[in-house]
Amino acid sequence: MHPTLFAIGPLTLRVYGLMLALSFFLGMMLAAQRARNRGIDHRHIYDLSLVILICAVVGARLFHFIYHYDQYAAHGDPWIQLLRIWDGGLMLFGGFIFALAGSLVYLWRKKLPIWEITDIVAPSVALGLGLTRIGCFFNGCCFGQATDSWLGMVFPHNSPVYYTPHTGILPGTPVLPTQLFESAAGFALFGLLILAERKWKRFHGLLFGILIAFFGAWRLFIEEFRFREDDMWAFGGFLSKNQVISIVIFLVGAGIVLWRWLATRKAGRLLDPAVEYAAVRETVARHGERGKRSRRVKK
Repeated sequence: MHPTLFAIGPLTLRVYGLMLALSFFLGMMLAAQRARNRGIDHRHIYDLSLVILICAVVGARLFHFIYHYDQYAAHGDPWIQLLRIWDGGLMLFGGFIFALAGSLVYLWRKKLPIWEITDIVAPSVALGLGLTRIGCFFNGCCFGQATDSWLGMVFPHNSPVYYTPHTGILPGTPVLPTQLFESAAGFALFGLLILAERKWKRFHGLLFGILIAFFGAWRLFIEEFRFREDDMWAFGGFLSKNQVISIVIFLVGAGIVLWRWLATRKAGRLLDPAVEYAAVRETVARHGERGKRSRRVKK
């Protein structure tokens, strides 16, 4: 665990913040390039990225506040503590849900092609999930349960897993590095979305639906291995609150895929993945030729 990259006086650069910024920048650049290759003004992606960033931060902080209200209240006025975002305390679920909702509202209000653009952005979201969980690993948060499995890792004695109240995990005890599991899942989802686009995409909205369904299914699974406070259980301890939300998210994603497929097929507008991919490659080649001509003119 190495939460701080370096500190110069009052200026501190944390690994989590760096990975969050990196995931946002790379995701935005990737989505903008994908938009250009599909004939959509890339400036819409920049505007949408700002909406996603704001909604994700607000949602992540708000969910953490709701789930851990007692902790905020223990340090003074909870509403003042809510605003002290620099002290840490974000929840991926809230960021994910708010970012999705904010994106859809923005695209609808701007009368932009919702399903085309959400498919363009979906791989960037998956890439961001993979990168930010690396930040979680270095930060020491989002840790797993104690284990005697060969997959277990012993964190430094000053790690949150050992000093967070009520974990009951003693220093030196191996725990599951669920942050790395989730990072690997994010990168795997990125690859799956790219593959699905090239091989199986028959309608717009497929990648967006897969993104949501995969996220819900994965969180439902990984929650079984993450450490959970006692107040995070639901249904008499059968499921956690996060797992209940995960099931809802999975059903929404699966519903989007089914609805978009039926609607597109009924309208007779099913896509041919090979044709779509060829068109993208042709656009990329055309942009490349324009770039070469532009450089020759400058010379």
